[in-house]
Amino acid sequence: MTDWTTPMRQHTHQALAEVALRLVHSLRTSLGEPAAQPLAGAPVDVSSAMAFAQAFAASHTATSSANAPASHPLARLRSLASATTGELAADLILLSCLPEWHEGLATLCRLLHPQGQPRPTVTLALSWLESEQPARSAALRDDIEDLLLRSPLARLGLINLQGEGPWHGRTLLPGEGLWDALMARQPASLIHPLIAGYAQVPGLDAWLQQGEVLQAVAALRRGLPCQVLLIGGDAAMRQTRVRALLGAAQTTAVRHRLLEPAPTSQQGAVPASLLPALAQAWLYQASLWIEDRHDPLNADQQDAAPSLDTSWPGAIALPVLSSAAQDRHLPQLDLPQIRLPVLALPAIARRQLWRTLLPQLGDQVNVLAARYPIEPDDARDVVRDLALRQDLVDLPLHLDDVGACVRARTATLSRPGLSRVLPQADWSALLVPQAATAQLQSAVRRVLQQLTVLDDWGFAQGRRDRRGVRMLFYGPPGTGKTLAAEVMAKALGVDLLVVDLSSLVSKWIGETEKNLAAVFDVAERSRALLLFDEADALFGKRTDTQDAQDRYANLETAYLLQRLERYEGVAVLTTNLRSQLDAAFSRRFEFIVEFPEPDAPVRAALWRLHLPEQAPLAPDVDLAELADWYALSGAQIKNAALAGAFLAASAGQHIHQRHFLWAIEREFDKAGRAHPGYPAHHEAPDTHLPRPLTEDTP
Repeated sequence: MTDWTTPMRQHTHQALAEVALRLVHSLRTSLGEPAAQPLAGAPVDVSSAMAFAQAFAASHTATSSANAPASHPLARLRSLASATTGELAADLILLSCLPEWHEGLATLCRLLHPQGQPRPTVTLALSWLESEQPARSAALRDDIEDLLLRSPLARLGLINLQGEGPWHGRTLLPGEGLWDALMARQPASLIHPLIAGYAQVPGLDAWLQQGEVLQAVAALRRGLPCQVLLIGGDAAMRQTRVRALLGAAQTTAVRHRLLEPAPTSQQGAVPASLLPALAQAWLYQASLWIEDRHDPLNADQQDAAPSLDTSWPGAIALPVLSSAAQDRHLPQLDLPQIRLPVLALPAIARRQLWRTLLPQLGDQVNVLAARYPIEPDDARDVVRDLALRQDLVDLPLHLDDVGACVRARTATLSRPGLSRVLPQADWSALLVPQAATAQLQSAVRRVLQQLTVLDDWGFAQGRRDRRGVRMLFYGPPGTGKTLAAEVMAKALGVDLLVVDLSSLVSKWIGETEKNLAAVFDVAERSRALLLFDEADALFGKRTDTQDAQDRYANLETAYLLQRLERYEGVAVLTTNLRSQLDAAFSRRFEFIVEFPEPDAPVRAALWRLHLPEQAPLAPDVDLAELADWYALSGAQIKNAALAGAFLAASAGQHIHQRHFLWAIEREFDKAGRAHPGYPAHHEAPDTHLPRPLTEDTP
């Protein structure tokens, strides 16, 4: 038990004991006057319960401290109103908590309750308090009715009335968290937990030194009534910054999550779901944190948010932290505001983040910062995963280990039109002209060196369009464009996100742009390489406006131009015909890479690449001849190699040249191209299927 907990509990015990003694004295007086009989019908054994209550309470008044700590809820409650109203509110609160203090007091309440509940009733409170002040009995009754039904005490739910019928016949219940606060315990509520701040948040040091952030920290530390708005980003980004603010201010907050769309209410109406959290924040001298969890990728519902009544100083005389993707989702408070936009960590902060968390990889922090635009909470989880791996496998920490943990921790959000690919192919699998390979490798180096050039050397110059890499791959089908994107993702240590354009385009106005915005947001959050395969349909040329359809198609293209320019990751567009793309895209691409049809040496290398070492090749197989004679793309060579192998296996033979020739002929037929014939020393292969399948067929 801490030093501050002991005096808090001692004063609560003393206050409860005093109320219990006053209540017992009132009961003895009332039961000893048969003419009045305010408690007619009380069981005969109530006297023994009163005797216990009196002895138990007296034992605590003898040992308790008389001075209330200034932070005690009862002391602060008395300071909020006049002496009469404050004392009356404290008496009602303590009366409702008597059954929580000891089972003997709960038994006394049960014996006095008409339905036998172990709780005090309003009737009991009226009888007790009116007996102490008979001269102002009528005024006292009015004050109690106002406190229980119409005051901020009632609106906040510090005392609740249970039951039906007239108000004076109902049961008194302590509000949520009230007993825990009086006993200086952490709140037991899982719905409205007390959230502590972070002592240190790597990567947010520079953010915490910004002017408006320092003002917010000072307001939180002093407990000034204000609203600190953290708007933008995703829920994890906002949560990290809220807890960084709490840590810097050395305070806590009671969190209330808006899990459902908040209903619209009139000015002055308090949302019922917010009252328990508001009460707990006041009880614990904490800030109130209103957190909207709706992700803009999945929710654009919610009309105007509700407003709060601030007529009573105690109702909202505390700092309020509000975090949401958009401020229109949050309750409107009549409080001074400090607005803090939530943005992704800048590259310099990401470098400091990795340097702090992984000092053993200090010489590679630039690469980590460029590869993984990760948030501090996510980075901490990754470091914990790495520590577990190091304990299980005693091997030096490698950059690829970090990438594996990041991918495991940053699973792609569920979104129609996106498929996640874990890249497997490396540079050895990509057989393209040297000029294309050089451009691809240059693009990878540009990503990894962005921090040095843009931040350390100052080339960013405050412009967002300097970040990220946008690339166009063009060339005939099957020449390795998609494979090149996978190889780049593998080299960067990130996943590949492939966009299905057919599921994004909508006939409804504005839906296509919204779907595309969600795709870019998902790609930025999942730290993946974004691939628009066969992008002609979506990134096509703008045309003269002939009708409404042309107009909105041009709007979609214009939106794509702007969003692509702001994208800070790696975006790859592939097309078979470069001429089909709008010319305005060209200047936005840092790299435009051509993938031509492979020449004979490249085709020979492709044949060797797609034939594994253990493949049973017959002596007559001549890969150089196949490469020289048949102009196939890389994808066609892969298909032909596989089809020839299946044909040989079906016939129960080794793979002969005729099997490849037959498969090549099929590839020409599929492409609608004329077959060039066969070398002079080869006859046309038997294109009939192998012998029919029987029980004896291997």
